[in-house]
Amino acid sequence: MAGSERSSLREEELGKEEAEPGGESEEGGGPLPEGRQLLLRQTDGSQIVEQKKKQRKRQRKKSYCLDNSVNCLMMEMPFAKADIEAEFSISSIPKPNVEKKRKRVTGRDNEEETLIMKKKKNQDRPNYFISVPITNPKIKDGIHALQDTIIQKDCRLSKAMVHSGSLHITLLVMHLSSEEAVGKAVGAFLESKGLIEDLLQGKSLDLSFQGTDHFRNQVGFVRLTESDHVTTLLKITEIVKKEFQEKGIFTGDGKAFRPHLTFMKLSKSPKLRKQGVKRIDSTLFEDFKNQHFGDEPLSRLDLCSMLKKKQPNGYYHCESSITVGKSHESDVIKEALHRELLTLLSTLNQIKELLLSPEIRMKMYKELLEKWQHLGKSY
Repeated sequence: MAGSERSSLREEELGKEEAEPGGESEEGGGPLPEGRQLLLRQTDGSQIVEQKKKQRKRQRKKSYCLDNSVNCLMMEMPFAKADIEAEFSISSIPKPNVEKKRKRVTGRDNEEETLIMKKKKNQDRPNYFISVPITNPKIKDGIHALQDTIIQKDCRLSKAMVHSGSLHITLLVMHLSSEEAVGKAVGAFLESKGLIEDLLQGKSLDLSFQGTDHFRNQVGFVRLTESDHVTTLLKITEIVKKEFQEKGIFTGDGKAFRPHLTFMKLSKSPKLRKQGVKRIDSTLFEDFKNQHFGDEPLSRLDLCSMLKKKQPNGYYHCESSITVGKSHESDVIKEALHRELLTLLSTLNQIKELLLSPEIRMKMYKELLEKWQHLGKSY
C-alpha cells in the first residue's frame, strides 16, 4: 500500500511539474524547490533529443524513398548499365600535352648522314659508258697542240688535260652494279650491232670536229660539226639505249645528250681548287675557236669501264666492242681476237681468285707438305 501511495504521489507531482513548467506551484504561486526544477529540466532535454532523432529518421526515410524511385527509373533506361567513359573514350585523368622536342643532331650524326648520302650517290653513279674512240692521228695532234698552248699560259692546268689515248666521244652512260649486270650489258650491246648495220646500210659515217667550247667553265671540249652524220650518230645512240632498256639496264644521267670531244676537265685533279683554279678561262684557247681538227670515220663502238685500270695506250678498260660501217678483214680479225682475249682474261681472273682463297691455299700447302715428307722418307 505504501508503494502505491508513493507512486501516485509521484505522478501527481510530475503532472504538476508539466502543468507548471515555469517552476511555480498552482496553490501558493511560490518557487519550487531546486531538486524538483533540476528534474524537470532533465526530462525536457531528453524529450527534445528524442524528437530530433525522430525527425532525422523521417528525413532519412524520405531521401531513401526518393533515391529508390530515381534508381528504379534509371534501371528502366536502355543505357543504365553502359560504361559512359568506355563508350565515349572519356578518361578521368586528363593527359598532359606533351610537345615533341626535336632531337639535337651532334657532329658525329652529321658525319654519318653525309657518309650514307655519299655511299648512295656512289652506288648510283655511272661507272660504264658507250664510247666512240678517236683513232685519227691528225685529230690527236691538233688536240695535243691545243693542250700545249693552254699549259704554256697556265702550267697548273696540265693536270686537267685528257691523255691522247683516252680521247673519245661518249654516247651513253650507265651504272652496272655487278658482273652479272655487266654480262647483261655486253649481251644487249652485241645485239644492237645488227640494228646499227641495218641503219647504216654499208655506208661510212664520218664525224667532223671543228672549234672549241666549254661546259660552265669546268670542261673544255672540241665541237662536232652539225651534219646528217651527227643525226645518224644520235639514232645509233637511241638503238643501243633501247636494247639496254629491254634488258633492264637504265642508261643516262638526266642530262641532254650533246656529243663532244673532251680535251680537259677540272674534275681530273681536285687539288686545282685548293690552288685557286675554280674555273677554266675560255680565253686560253680562244685561238682554236674556229680551227678544223679533222674527221673521224665511225668504225667501232666500245663498252668501257670508268673505274677499272686503263690499257697501256691510255684507253679505257673495254668490256666489249662492235665494228660498224665499212669494215675491212683486218678489223674483223681484230674484233674476234679481242673477244677471245676478253674470255681468256675473265678465266684468268677466276683462277687468281681461286688461288687467293684461304681454302685452296691450305689444300695446296698440305699437298706440298705431304710430297716433301714422302720424298724425305724415300731418301
